[in-house]
Amino acid sequence: MVRDVPIGESLGLVVKGWRSTDEGLFLRVQGHQEEVRLVSRCGRCHWIVREQYRAEGPKLVVTCHGCNEQMTYALEGSGAAAR
Repeated sequence: MVRDVPIGESLGLVVKGWRSTDEGLFLRVQGHQEEVRLVSRCGRCHWIVREQYRAEGPKLVVTCHGCNEQMTYALEGSGAAAR
């Protein structure tokens, strides 16, 4: 079962993998057995997703396609997307 997580409640999540479908952005996160689906403040589930590799570690940057709300998450492991 997939749990919807509002972006405002997602601060601090550590992402182990991600996939994007027509139904939204699904994250595999540390401490959760099931995937979570990210939901923006405007209620949309369509995201622009970027993996960034920085000296302090890999990051996943997501931006809502509708309202431009943005969040950055730590990306665990190699950061390869699970597609």
